[in-house]
Amino acid sequence: MTWHGLREIMCGAGFALACRLNLFSHKEKMCSSRRRCLFIQESGAMADVKPLPKSAEVVRTVEMHTGGEPLRIVVSGLPPIVGATLLEKRRYCRQQLDHYRRLLMAEPRGHRDMYGAYLVAPDHPQAHMAALFLHNEGYSTMCGHAMMALARYLVDEGVVARDPAGDTEVNIQCPCGLVRTWLGADNMVRFLSVPAFVLQADLRLPLPDGGTCRLDICYGGAFYAFVRAADVGLRAGSSAAADFVREAARVRRHVAEVGVTVRHPESDDLGFLYGVIFGDFGPLSGAGAPPPDALTLVTVFADGQLDRSPCGSGTTACCALLHAVGRLPADRPCTFRSVTGAEFRARVASTSEFHQHQAVVVEVAGRAFYTGRGEFTCESDDPLAAGFLVL
Repeated sequence: MTWHGLREIMCGAGFALACRLNLFSHKEKMCSSRRRCLFIQESGAMADVKPLPKSAEVVRTVEMHTGGEPLRIVVSGLPPIVGATLLEKRRYCRQQLDHYRRLLMAEPRGHRDMYGAYLVAPDHPQAHMAALFLHNEGYSTMCGHAMMALARYLVDEGVVARDPAGDTEVNIQCPCGLVRTWLGADNMVRFLSVPAFVLQADLRLPLPDGGTCRLDICYGGAFYAFVRAADVGLRAGSSAAADFVREAARVRRHVAEVGVTVRHPESDDLGFLYGVIFGDFGPLSGAGAPPPDALTLVTVFADGQLDRSPCGSGTTACCALLHAVGRLPADRPCTFRSVTGAEFRARVASTSEFHQHQAVVVEVAGRAFYTGRGEFTCESDDPLAAGFLVL
């Protein structure tokens, strides 16, 4: 059932669930009382005055992980998120509610690599729910590991009824578009991506030692720069995490300095380089190289945030790249591993043209697990209540 159908019958426990999930618009929900004002930036410096919850107010969450990558699902305690479309709601969160992101993602309640999601009413007619994704720097446009967690959560909460005859379809609207997911009886989740494509191929980054780092910029719901790990002296799966974070920062600086344009054909809100993905792609670039059975990816996104999972949107973008260079035929499965050893299984499900780009739709599969529930508060005399990050 879509959101629009769900709303028609919502009452009793369903109404309470909708309130917990912040589904109703500003006009449909009671505004909270005036809030205390204080905010400390992640650096620890004072910033513009922003409202935080009163001491008596509680932000409640459900905690999950996919492949070791956390997902903090906020189920109550947020003010209404205003906007007619999901992208408008994302902009509203960035401009008006960013102090809640820092409160929940940063220390002492979170950490530099924390990841979260707000569930809001969709504006897509086929969506059961919409999601906004938050991290240490801001708000992403797509998150595959969150799709796997949210699909299970929405079925477990009864927002989408489980299909006793087979896989349960859960349609989730993301800032990048509608993502269709299916939850199996064993809680395995697979999703079909938005159209994925290669934006820039075979770019060259000069290295301090006179060498060259080759990179490709690809889209899988978010834009990533793909780097051959060996070009920067690293090996996916064995080099230190801090080395990948350092090299990812250097790649992003270079892309910005040389003026590489990262633009999505449908929306400026989607047009930015979200992360850098390192892999051992060398053997795939030789003539006649066979399709890979498995690849290890190391994904660094946002402000040096290291993905513990194989990264669902990154896996999608990687499949687009491999297919474009003839190394991953349609329907050929490939296993993608992360720094934790977690695995996603992916395949190119279909091909098409997307705004003059040769594009693919990718099916990605994995499992998510519950880790707990949280209740977060702010005490009025806590000087670090608003959150901080130690660099």
